[in-house]
Amino acid sequence: MVTESPRTTPRAAELLDRAAGLRADAELMDGYARRLVATAQALSACSAAPAHTRPALTRQAAACRRAAGQLRAAAAVLLTAHLRTDAVPSGRTGRSSGRAGRSSGLAGRPPAAGPRSYDGIA
Repeated sequence: MVTESPRTTPRAAELLDRAAGLRADAELMDGYARRLVATAQALSACSAAPAHTRPALTRQAAACRRAAGQLRAAAAVLLTAHLRTDAVPSGRTGRSSGRAGRSSGLAGRPPAAGPRSYDGIA
C-alpha cells in the first residue's frame, strides 16, 4: 500500500535562510578562487615549482568561480520562489494566464550576478 504525504511548501523564512547560506557559500568560493590565483602567481616566480602547477591552480580557480556563480543562481531561484509565494493572493495558484507579453510580476527580483574575472583569468 502506498500513501502519499501532503506536499508542504517551505516557509518564507526557510527560503530566505537558505538563499543567504548559498550567497555566503558563493562568497567563500570567490575567496578560494582569489587565493588560488594569488598562489599561482607566486609560484610562477618560483623556478623550483613544477610547470603544471600554475595551469592546474588556474583551472581550480575557474572551477571555484563557476561554483560561486551556480550558488548565486540557486540563491536567486530561492528568492524568486519566495517572491512568488508572497505575491500570490490567497485563493490563487500563481499560474500564468497564458497570455504572451505579460510580465511575471517579479518586480523585486534581484538581477543575475554576472561573471567575475580575477587577474585576467576569464
